[in-house]
Amino acid sequence: MSMTQNGTVNKTDTLDTPDLGRREFLNALYKGSPDNLYLELRCIHPTTGEVRSLWGRMGKKAELSAALKQAETLNHEGYGVYFAPCLRKLKQGKAEAAALVTALWVDVDCGNNTHQRDQNLTRLRDFDPVPSFILDSGGGWHGYWLLDQPFHLQGDEDRQKIAGILRGLFAALGGDPEYVKTVAGIMRLPDSVNTKPERGGVVVNVVESHPERRYPLNTFVWLESQPAQPSFDSLKVVTLNGNGHHPLPPRTESYLASGAANGSRNTELFAAACQLRDAGYSQTDAERELIPRHLASGSSEREALATIRSAFSRLAREPIAAPREQARQQVEQLVSRFGQPETEREHPTMEQISKAVTACAHLNPVEWAAERQRLKVLCGDGLKIADLDRLYREAKRELDRAIFAAASATEQYLIADGCMVFEKQTERGTSRQTVAGWVGWILERTSRMDDDGQVEHLTVLELTCGEETLTLHVPSELFGDPNALQRFIAGHAGENFTVRAGMIRHLAPAILALSGTYPRRKTYRFMGWTEINGKWVYVSPEMSVHADGQIIEPPEVELETRLRDYRLCGAGWQESLEAFKAAIATLPNHLASSLIAFAMLPVVQRFFPAAATRPAMHLVGTSGSGKSEIASLLTSFYGKFTRDTPPGQWGDTINTVEALGYALADTLYWVDDYKTIYADERTFTRFLQSYSRGMGRGRLTRETKLRHERPCRGLLLSTGETTLEGEVSILSRMLVLEIPPWEKRDPGGAALAKLEAVRDQLPGFTAKFIQWIAAQADEGTLAKELASRFESNVKGYRDSLTSKLGRQANTGRMVQNWAVLVTTYQMLRRFTAELDCDEVLPSWQDSIVETIKAVQQERAGQVFIDTLGQLLASGELMLARDMREPEEPRPGTTIVGYLDERYVYLLPDVAHRAVLRVQPLKFNTPAIGAQLKEDGWLIPGTNNLTVQRRIRGIPTRLWQLKADFLGCDDCDGSSVTASQCESLQ
Repeated sequence: MSMTQNGTVNKTDTLDTPDLGRREFLNALYKGSPDNLYLELRCIHPTTGEVRSLWGRMGKKAELSAALKQAETLNHEGYGVYFAPCLRKLKQGKAEAAALVTALWVDVDCGNNTHQRDQNLTRLRDFDPVPSFILDSGGGWHGYWLLDQPFHLQGDEDRQKIAGILRGLFAALGGDPEYVKTVAGIMRLPDSVNTKPERGGVVVNVVESHPERRYPLNTFVWLESQPAQPSFDSLKVVTLNGNGHHPLPPRTESYLASGAANGSRNTELFAAACQLRDAGYSQTDAERELIPRHLASGSSEREALATIRSAFSRLAREPIAAPREQARQQVEQLVSRFGQPETEREHPTMEQISKAVTACAHLNPVEWAAERQRLKVLCGDGLKIADLDRLYREAKRELDRAIFAAASATEQYLIADGCMVFEKQTERGTSRQTVAGWVGWILERTSRMDDDGQVEHLTVLELTCGEETLTLHVPSELFGDPNALQRFIAGHAGENFTVRAGMIRHLAPAILALSGTYPRRKTYRFMGWTEINGKWVYVSPEMSVHADGQIIEPPEVELETRLRDYRLCGAGWQESLEAFKAAIATLPNHLASSLIAFAMLPVVQRFFPAAATRPAMHLVGTSGSGKSEIASLLTSFYGKFTRDTPPGQWGDTINTVEALGYALADTLYWVDDYKTIYADERTFTRFLQSYSRGMGRGRLTRETKLRHERPCRGLLLSTGETTLEGEVSILSRMLVLEIPPWEKRDPGGAALAKLEAVRDQLPGFTAKFIQWIAAQADEGTLAKELASRFESNVKGYRDSLTSKLGRQANTGRMVQNWAVLVTTYQMLRRFTAELDCDEVLPSWQDSIVETIKAVQQERAGQVFIDTLGQLLASGELMLARDMREPEEPRPGTTIVGYLDERYVYLLPDVAHRAVLRVQPLKFNTPAIGAQLKEDGWLIPGTNNLTVQRRIRGIPTRLWQLKADFLGCDDCDGSSVTASQCESLQ
């Protein structure tokens, strides 16, 4: 079957990829592969050379999907995306990590020559055997031959065998001469963009697909190339090291074994290339040896080729002589000089003997025994064999120390028998210590961004112990504290996942080393506003919005599972507007404007001046009034909610409610069903006060440092059949709205049924409003307009209250609450007017007067007066008329004060105790006196709330109150006079 892939689909089979061509290609290539092998994706930037390696195990669909998704993101950022045809057994790009060959491949470079492209394509199609897949890379052709049986790479011999076949295949088809023919090779990923500047953004696509074409490996054996044997006059040359090359210095051997440190990779690569050149290696052989090592460090193949080419462009130096040959030569020189007949023999000096023995330090004990005998003959009776052996051992030790010191650090972590092992090269040989009897890998690291610049790193760790496999989400900070990391793993995974004694400090380095390069993701852990590239963006799961509308490639947003229903949607404006109309129709008429303004307040709250309050709203109603339905409707402007899916409930602990609200930075936060049995007065009061101030619960770390606060940042929308009574500080922070019964305003639920059909479109209205707000925020006019409107509305409400109530009692916070709400309404009015749909917005109605009266009635001073009036009316208390000779009270009646024509004089403590018997108050006597003074009822003394009068000739401290303090604000200005008080007795 021949085809060209241009379209995309959104579903997958084995591998979760978005493109049909790539999916079919990868499924055919890796069909039946072992689950524990890794697919490597390598992303290389064509200009900067930066390399990012991504990994996914064949048996872990989520890993593969995440790696491919991240590769696509990097591809959009300008990285070229490659994959390794050979699956890996470890997360390493070197040839030694390659484990399975499922196909052979070739890269035929054509440049921009159209005629050459056609010729090379014809050559590929006519080749026997015919390729299973042909891909157009934009700069040439890629051919793949699927194997009928995957070839398992067991050692160097197998790797060299495949490399030889690849060399032959490239030679037969005119493949790219700069391509490194090795099992560590990489090829461009199908359906990715070739990001080389000269390619013009062409997409790598599948041109021909024949997955049924599969061949035995023996079909290609004839292509296997053999390295040329060096010869001289038709005689093979065999050097001392047995591989046809001169020996390499320890520095080069160390580089080939373990690579170079970051910052010196190019220097070490160049030095190693020069040494290989001097030792007689060809440039091709040097590339085969050095490029896999360079790529294993995450460096660029192009860079490696250029460096090696530069080294081989220079003249070779004299090769390093083999140490053993040098030793024999020195001994031979002594023998030829001092080996005369005994009568003429001259013995070598001690310095000459010592120098010869030092040279013999490179010999093994058997070779040394032969040379020692020759040296003993030269020394005569001057030195014993034991003396020569002692010199040899000392020279051997010095040589070993020098070699060990010259070699780079050879510590490494590896996996052996299902354990993590620390291996170190010492003077005495290789030392191995088991770190843990299990293996840990990092699958990915997620950096969770917050809008205040805080970043939390979370590492996904997979642990394997025998047949048991676990996945843990570990705070990355624990990798800096090995003891804490060990406690976390053992606490979450169990006693099998402990560390060997004395090896805790190796735990984190071992996991990091064995993990190789792992995917790194950046996510936002909140829903709300943030600045990206100097522009305001509202981020949410699945969709983010800025001044130009929906972002095509939105940043990733992760919220808690309980908040999974929060998301914006890209519904059409007309559909969203119809949904908005349907929502208005279901709300109580007199509350609709306030409720809609509060629903949109989260979008603009961040841009209000610092002096503006942050109100909560509490919907009160009997069971069946529809308060939860209204709350779910308002929250549906930010996601998909029903009355039975509140993100929070007061039955949770207050700490849970607070923590869930932290992620909803600029979003409506619905907490359902308040009851006093759920949240006690003290806890609820602390929460509401902290909420209004934007503060979290202050806590300390183990180091007695302040822990990072996580306040409730969502705008609180609460429901309940009751509210907290007698706590003015709470009521002044909440807009309490009483919801009338549902049946009275929507008989039969007709309006609600109409809304349900379009409810999913409500987030589209919010998204449009967000776009409008973002445009003004970017222009710098939004904050100024909000500040101006807010200040004007505060002044307007204060003037209105003065005219309606005649006096004010702590109305500042309540006035600001309503001023914030009406300012939001005004912005909504302007928004709808600009879109020519302002008729959908209901007229503004507020209940600020009722709110303030309700709050005043809950003030301790007012409660004290009301309760005292009831006790006076009941006859339990009385006011005496004469302070000098007060009348005797009736049995069971207590005198709490005295009156004259102008004032009532209360005994503060007596009256307070009497009121407390029937009405608990949270304030002591001085606090109530201060409130009465603030309300204008109490006339204080010079330096005290009380005045001094004589009762029966005894000086007594009394509260001096206006005689009409027991009056009623709603009684048309009438008041309780002294004579009326008398009747209460």
